[in-house]
This record gives sequence, structure tokens and C-alpha cells, in this order.
Amino acid sequence: MRNLFFILLCITTLVQAQKPTNKREIMQQFLDGTLDKSYVPSAFFMHFGKDAKVGENAINAHLRYFLSTGMDFVKIQFEQGYGRIQIEKPEDWDKIRPLPNDFFTPTLHIVKGIYDIAGANTMILPTVYSPFQMLVQTVGAKTVIAYAQKEPERIKQALGYFTDALIGYVKACKQIGVDGFYTPTQGGEQKFYEVPNFFETFVKPYDLKVMQECNTNTKLNILHICDYEGSYDDLTRFISYPGQIVNAPIEVNGKPFSLKDCERLFKRPAMGGLYRKGTILEGTTEQVINEVNALKHDLGGKRFILGADCTILPKTPMDNVRAAIQSSHHTHE
Repeated sequence: MRNLFFILLCITTLVQAQKPTNKREIMQQFLDGTLDKSYVPSAFFMHFGKDAKVGENAINAHLRYFLSTGMDFVKIQFEQGYGRIQIEKPEDWDKIRPLPNDFFTPTLHIVKGIYDIAGANTMILPTVYSPFQMLVQTVGAKTVIAYAQKEPERIKQALGYFTDALIGYVKACKQIGVDGFYTPTQGGEQKFYEVPNFFETFVKPYDLKVMQECNTNTKLNILHICDYEGSYDDLTRFISYPGQIVNAPIEVNGKPFSLKDCERLFKRPAMGGLYRKGTILEGTTEQVINEVNALKHDLGGKRFILGADCTILPKTPMDNVRAAIQSSHHTHE
């Protein structure tokens, strides 16, 4: 199977060598600001089925999706958590211990497998969840909020464990040779406002430690402000976050937040433009093409990466995904 992917990748590279080169060089030109403005890089991300979370199945699922859609880089899903722990009394927090050095070995196997096959021809970006996201997946958001108010040191200790482990994971990915990371952040949503200075105390310091490691000696890092768990009324708190590209929600404080708004706020190219539950999910292929063309016209040659505001749903029609990507790569008068 791996040999088949390598052959297909080589064929794809030859076919696309006139636009202008392989996917890796396309993204390098995008970062350098020298890519032909008629070509807009594009990528959509999705979680694969339960049988494609680990091992060779995960490697094959990522590469099959990359090749079948024609997207411009590979973003590797992060499917490995600490495991659910029920916190019924303060002492239960002691069940969360420092992660062993080999904890992320299954995910690193996927990263290396994908990089070894595709890394010469396209940029590879593993996803790195934030320490806060890993903690919420472990004990639940309500528990985090409750203990942030009555025993904050319990929260900080657990966040420290996840921070150290994630930094180790990032360093191991960089040793493999990846080009950067897709770094989601959560914890700045309105629902956490009931705890004073929650974001500044329990989210941002740990985010930055991990993201700064992600951005050291790498070239393509995408900051993803994730609204999967709730809405935001302000994104200015993220301006100091690192990342060459910003992928933000399409709505902030109850109002539309466009790619132009994102670029103006962060002073960096934005990624997105399509709502994951909108036309790409519910519309026809023709409607998807029209939406992409309108977006390109509205951006007027500005650098951006076409994508969705978050991971697309598994039931999203692949014909719509392919149509969006193909339209982003061509000029339609």
C-alpha cells in the first residue's frame, strides 16, 4: 500500500509541476509571497473512521484523502488522549501523573509513516492539541471550572504535566522532519468567563509554551482558534499567539468574522472562508464553486488559504471538497 501511495504521489507531482511545481514548493512560494495570485492553496481537514485512528490504517487514510482531494499540504489528525478520569474528590487529581516518555509513540509512528512517503513532495503538519484541551478531554470542562475556583493548583499541576509531554511530542515530530504544526486553542470561550482571569491563568501561559516550541525552527504553523466547544466575543487576546497563518471562527460576538477581518486583526494571512456546516456540507457542487469564486474575488489577490472554519463533518460530500479545492487552484472569469 505504501509503495502505491509513493507512485501516485510521484505521478501527481509530475502532473502539477506546471502549477508551478510540487505541493511542497507551492506552499514555500506561498510563504515567500511569490506564488501566482491566481492559485490559492487549499486544505480541508476531517477525522477519519474508528478503524483509521492508529497504525497503518491511519497513515493510509491520511494519504488517500490527500491524494484524492488534491489539497496542498498534509495535516495529521491528533487522536491520542490521556483517557477519561472521574474527579469526585480533590485527591482524585493525583490520578493524573506525568506522561511517560513513550506516551505519544503511536502518533509519532503515524507522523513518520506519512512523512517518509510524502514529505519530499508536500509539507507535513501534525496537529498539536493544547494542554487545556487535553485536560478538558480528561476530566471535563465543568470539573476544570469548578476546581479552577476552589483549588487552582490542582489544575495548574495537571496542565504542567500535559505541557511537558506535548513539548516532548513536538520535539520528536521536528526530529522526524515535519514543516510545522496545526495548533488549536480552546479556553477563551465565553462560557469560561465565570472564573475571573481564567484564560490568562489556565490557558494562555501553557498554550504559549507549547506553541513557541512548535514555531521554533519550523516554517508553516497554523493557529486555529477553535469554537467547537463554544463561541467567542473577542479574539484580541490571541494576537500575541505565534503562527504564520490564522484559522478563526466565522462569527465573533454574534457578528460575521471574515477572512479580511482576520487578516486585519492578526496582520497575517488567514485560512478558511467556508463554513463547515454550510454550502460545502449542504450545497451542490456548483454552489460550492460559486462560493469559492466569490470569495477569491472578494479577497482581490490577497494571500490566503482556502479551507473551513474547523474540521469538516465526515458526511461532507467529497465531490464538494474536491470542487472547492480545484476552484481555488484556478482562475474563473
